[in-house]
Amino acid sequence: MQIEFVQMKKISFLSLIFLSILGQATPFKEIPKPLSSLIGHRIFESPLSEWLEKNGYSTATEELRQDGPILFIRHYERGYSMMLDINMVLNSISLYKQGANFKTYKGALPLNLKFGMKRDSLYQVIDLKLLEVEDNPYALIRNWNNTTLQLLFTTKGLNQINILTNDTISKANDMNYVRLVSNGLILSGDCDSVEGRMSWNNGKAIYDGQWKNNMPHGKGYFIDEDSNWYKGEFKYGFFWGQGQMNVNAYYNYTGAFIMSRRQGHGLCKFILPKDELYEGAWHQDNMHGLGRYITTPQHFYYGNMMDNKFNGRGKLVMPDGWMEGNFKDGLPNGAMQQFIKLDNTLIEGKWLDGKREGKFKLTNMASKKVSYRQFVGDIEIMDK
Repeated sequence: MQIEFVQMKKISFLSLIFLSILGQATPFKEIPKPLSSLIGHRIFESPLSEWLEKNGYSTATEELRQDGPILFIRHYERGYSMMLDINMVLNSISLYKQGANFKTYKGALPLNLKFGMKRDSLYQVIDLKLLEVEDNPYALIRNWNNTTLQLLFTTKGLNQINILTNDTISKANDMNYVRLVSNGLILSGDCDSVEGRMSWNNGKAIYDGQWKNNMPHGKGYFIDEDSNWYKGEFKYGFFWGQGQMNVNAYYNYTGAFIMSRRQGHGLCKFILPKDELYEGAWHQDNMHGLGRYITTPQHFYYGNMMDNKFNGRGKLVMPDGWMEGNFKDGLPNGAMQQFIKLDNTLIEGKWLDGKREGKFKLTNMASKKVSYRQFVGDIEIMDK
């Protein structure tokens, strides 16, 4: 694991940072999505993030073990458990029919398996060669590349399904995640598992707050030499939970974080562009989902965002009127209504990449008079 200074989103954080590595193990084709496709992804990345949200991640229990460190996520009510490696990459998932604490997993099982199936009846359902485990008559396995499917039985039939991999960094991809680790100078307190203050780079970067397993975990405050700062919740050394981040000359964000990325709901006030703001959904540091982008009180967009642009259904309000309909990459694209305040006119038709194309209906909102016009490339075609 390489430790060095990194730069994140134009922020000169001068803390020592773990370079987390994204690994994507090769999924086995015989096990349908979404289960096989979850392996090898970080906790907030698709499709794992969507699966976790659907299966109640917010109410699951977490346990970080120092030998690794390894993060366990267990949801006893939903009947599943997961193990993630030091890079927060999923390398195994287990589904249970029953256990000491687990209730039955209700989701679709791989290969059309059913809990309670007997070993002898498996081959009547699936055409798949399974291997016996030496000295364990209650287990069958199947290996694909680095991935293993493991079926565990009791006298009452199939009771547990495990999907795991031995390698989650086969495709290393450095994505520069800010993570604080306990390799600086202790200024005060206990920087192990209580509260303490630590500095890096001769005092140019400082963290003050709660610790667990030699990592910032709990509530704390971090600042670098350029006075960029974050205050709020930390998990496993990351900005994780609810917090506020101020990046000088760029923005101030208040809201949810996962693995030091803006993720969830949050409000971002931009310094550049001046005085603009966005409140809504975020995904991997991008405006993504339903939200409102405000340029001025009279000029704003409310609707769906994707990759920091207007994408999907939305409404753009301007001092001289509004537009409502479908947007693509920030431009009207598809069926759209436009209201022009000066003419008190409603225009309805289809836009293509920000230009009017085809037949448009114009309605005077005062007289209710209707007329039609033809456009090609945003140019009106006049009848002779």
